[in-house]
Amino acid sequence: MKYLIFILILIFIFNKLNAQQVDTVLLHHPISKYDTVIYQRIIEQPGYDSLIYVRDYFSNGRIQMEAYYLELDASIKEEPQCNFLTNKKHGPYKEWFDNGQLFYQATYENGLRNGLCTSWYKTGIKESEKNWKNGQLNGSCKYWNEIGDLDYELTFKNGINQQPRNKTYNYIDYSPPGYFTDSTKYFPLLIFLHGGSARGNDTLDLYTSGPFDQIYRGRNFPFIIVAPQCPKHLRWSTEDWFDSFYEDLIAKYRIDTNRIYLTGVSLGGSGTWYLAGKYPDRFAAIAPISGFTTHMDYLSDNLENFKDIPIWAFHGGLDTVVPVEETEFLVSKIQTINNKIVFTRKQYIGHWIHWLVYPGEELYQWFLQYEK
Repeated sequence: MKYLIFILILIFIFNKLNAQQVDTVLLHHPISKYDTVIYQRIIEQPGYDSLIYVRDYFSNGRIQMEAYYLELDASIKEEPQCNFLTNKKHGPYKEWFDNGQLFYQATYENGLRNGLCTSWYKTGIKESEKNWKNGQLNGSCKYWNEIGDLDYELTFKNGINQQPRNKTYNYIDYSPPGYFTDSTKYFPLLIFLHGGSARGNDTLDLYTSGPFDQIYRGRNFPFIIVAPQCPKHLRWSTEDWFDSFYEDLIAKYRIDTNRIYLTGVSLGGSGTWYLAGKYPDRFAAIAPISGFTTHMDYLSDNLENFKDIPIWAFHGGLDTVVPVEETEFLVSKIQTINNKIVFTRKQYIGHWIHWLVYPGEELYQWFLQYEK
């Protein structure tokens, strides 16, 4: 009898080892338009456990990422906040810097962050602690600066800060040709919201993309153009900043208030959706690009506010930072009440789709055809 039990145990172990297939691939991951990082990816396919265990390694041999997936395309490396195509994280998730310091730690359920998520600076100082529920910030969130001082301690519910502060944001501006030669003429206004990498207090970062990248290169526009700067760690929806910003612009510039337009990319794309939903009477048209829309219930709960706004939304089908489904989700809802919405989905373009939009002419001409 003991001999039979021993044989059965050996058979069980042998079958489990056979079922647990281990694959190793070299993963080419683009980090910019010009640079690609190559990781070694080790994948343990499910045996008796339904989860896929994945580890990525830097070229120096140190681990870069450890995660569990319900579904996986081994050739794709998506950002932590992104569910790209079939890649669906489920369970503990960790990322490291190339010096071996832990960078990010979270827990996912069916691809959505749930529970406490923590991030660190490369020096080992803690950067943030955030509580998530079904992909939305819920509960206490803390943010530290690079020397370890606490910058913010906020409480969120369904992605919305429950005690927003009235703040004034810095911004850069541009005046069109003829603005200073004709003191009686009023001009349209274009507001640009930057992405996450330009957050902080150095306004030079605002020249790295969007209309101000074009202005830096010598291009002229028929708009007054302004770009506010969002503080580090925060989103455009975190604080009450827009009212004072808007009043300052109206007092300072000769603005045709019937022709105010809003656009933004990534973090700014999400901010464009949010501000248009909160202030629908302020904008003649909006153009959100590559922004999250499911990170707060506010947008879905206020769909009626979008029914009269001309909207041109953009997103890349190969976006591994913010999945294209984020824009498709909100566009599909708004289309039922708004026939002035256009969605440009570039199938083989990634998160950098804005580099195809802002250098062109079509978006600006589209804006100018609309007045409130």
